[in-house]
Amino acid sequence: MTEPTTCSVTKVEQLLPPALLERLRLQLEPSAYKTALQSFATPKPVTIRPNSLRSTEQELLQQVHSAGMKTEAVTWCPECHLLTTGTIRQLQELPMYEDGGMYIQAASSMQAAYALQVAPDMRVLDMCAAPGSKTSLLASIMNTRGMLVANDRSRKRLYRLREILQQQGATNVEVLCGPGERLAQSHADCFDRVLVDAPCSGEGRIRTDKPIRISRWNLQEIRTLAKLQEQLLVAALRCVTVGGTVVYSTCTFAPEENECVLDKVLSRSSIDAELIELPRELHPPSSIAPLQNWNGKELHNDLSNAMRIIPDSTTTGFFIAAMKRKS
Repeated sequence: MTEPTTCSVTKVEQLLPPALLERLRLQLEPSAYKTALQSFATPKPVTIRPNSLRSTEQELLQQVHSAGMKTEAVTWCPECHLLTTGTIRQLQELPMYEDGGMYIQAASSMQAAYALQVAPDMRVLDMCAAPGSKTSLLASIMNTRGMLVANDRSRKRLYRLREILQQQGATNVEVLCGPGERLAQSHADCFDRVLVDAPCSGEGRIRTDKPIRISRWNLQEIRTLAKLQEQLLVAALRCVTVGGTVVYSTCTFAPEENECVLDKVLSRSSIDAELIELPRELHPPSSIAPLQNWNGKELHNDLSNAMRIIPDSTTTGFFIAAMKRKS
């Protein structure tokens, strides 16, 4: 992996839309703002995990290190290791990668799956599953037991999901194709756990060397996505059984897609749910508390159990919240 390049905050600010910068200043303390902007000009951290259906953590590290690469354990993410010397190409040349014994995945992405706290024999839904990183991790945690349903609205993306699941040996997965927000019509009260890793504006993964992605950022897309995200979360809470857990996650900073979605759903009279605390061991050092107000408006519900993850040397920006259905 190439060494991170140092880039001043001022230089990054010159490359980003002024409206985005102003919003980030309102959301983040100065130190977090600086860290986030510097991450935009730094290569994405490369993190790996074993696929327990095909290998062990010890076998993974032995093969990676024998190839001359170096790693560091990511202490807040189970079996996750940061590549400190080496490249993605070198990882992909390893037999373990070809055999599906190793998976390259962002640490924050792994956290969303771990936050769901699944167990073998559970009934689990991954509502927005493609391309399949979190689905394959869920399948390995469940040891391919129980029922795991992977849904995505994009038929094209499902081809890649099926390839990944086959390579990873995830044999307990049923694949569906359709709008996640409509699943409650056919799968109400069906699952013990539901993951909603929602389509989002991706602000946490901005890179200054990808100007096209930056040029596409706009507030209208954020508002449109927020409406869809609210529908997805409502459907997830109707798909899960009473007492079951829903995890909602995005890779964006936008409060409209994070705290505001949670607040609107929790305020619905037809929804009886509560935010529950995420396991303390899953909190990275760069995690911060969620917002309780935005655009001069106080949010109605206590959202303190949700978690914002500021991008740093080990992970990209992320947002995670766990909810329990009460009735």
